[in-house]
Amino acid sequence: MKKCRVSNEKGLTLVEVLAAIVILGILFVGIMTIFPQMTLFNEKTEAKLDTMNLARLEMAAITDQEKWHKLILAAPTDPLTNVPDYLKETKIIEEMAKLNYTESARPHPEGIIRFEKTDGYLYEADIYLECETFLDSASSAGSCEETERNKLYKVHVKILKESVPGSGNYTLSSETFSYITYKAINAPPASTGGG
Repeated sequence: MKKCRVSNEKGLTLVEVLAAIVILGILFVGIMTIFPQMTLFNEKTEAKLDTMNLARLEMAAITDQEKWHKLILAAPTDPLTNVPDYLKETKIIEEMAKLNYTESARPHPEGIIRFEKTDGYLYEADIYLECETFLDSASSAGSCEETERNKLYKVHVKILKESVPGSGNYTLSSETFSYITYKAINAPPASTGGG
């Protein structure tokens, strides 16, 4: 009687082990390249969110209604219509100087005053001199007539980041739009001096 010897060796051969290591190495390298890209993407997103918040804060400071209401109360009025003298370039420049903005030396389109300031970023603020209609709840149509007491002036704020520090080359990082609501309000009556 002959005995058949059945070889039943359990385990992996050296070739199988090496193949598994190579496959796992390829997968590991592929996964590891994703992490730096995710970190870079997160940094860019965080920087974008920061500049978006800066743009919103700047816009809030520029379009602050109290500033323009005080200005309109102090503005001379037309004696025939009793309507205040509306936004003029000199008034806008004065108000923007209070926010540390200077009028830009770079050319800008007609009907727009461009202001700049640098504070880690380059801030550009364009104020449009053309009035846009103010739609109130009482009517469906607004007006920019001289006698109209409510007007809108568009403001465009851009936050630019220097691409390479010290290069003077800037790229747009964030921007926002809003309006200066130039709304006439009645001045309090002048008090009369009594005895």
